[in-house]
Amino acid sequence: MAKFLLLALTFGLAHAAMEGPWKTVAIAADRVDKIERGGELRIYCRSLTCEKECKEMKVTFYVNENGQCSLTTITGYLQEDGKTYKTQFQGNNRYKLVDESPENLIFYSENVDRADRKTKLLFILGHGPLTSEQKEKFAELAEEKGIPAKNIREVLITDYCPE
Repeated sequence: MAKFLLLALTFGLAHAAMEGPWKTVAIAADRVDKIERGGELRIYCRSLTCEKECKEMKVTFYVNENGQCSLTTITGYLQEDGKTYKTQFQGNNRYKLVDESPENLIFYSENVDRADRKTKLLFILGHGPLTSEQKEKFAELAEEKGIPAKNIREVLITDYCPE
């Protein structure tokens, strides 16, 4: 019983640290066209919110289409594995937190669009530009997930949407 309570407390603290304001710093994708400027999966995150003991995760972000920033909030629903969230945005998405530090959160996502094309993505959220060490770690993780490091796009510098 004590182990269960410790696990529950740890899970709750991890998710509490994840909540709050976050910005998209960089994105990597195996289908790089999806994350280029104007790409449908180039999102500019603003915040993460856990609800119902983090069984629901709300992600608030902007997409920039034709020079217009459009604010969007999606709700991801925790799946039976207790790690993966599922939502709808530009098709079906499954995502999970794969790495976290006080400075950054890294999410791995798989998107299946309306044409049934699968895209693997990594999103790194933070509060400022990446250090060279963080860039190297992100590139290694991208390669591990089958995403070429050359497909990493630093998006913080192109984020002109409102706070």
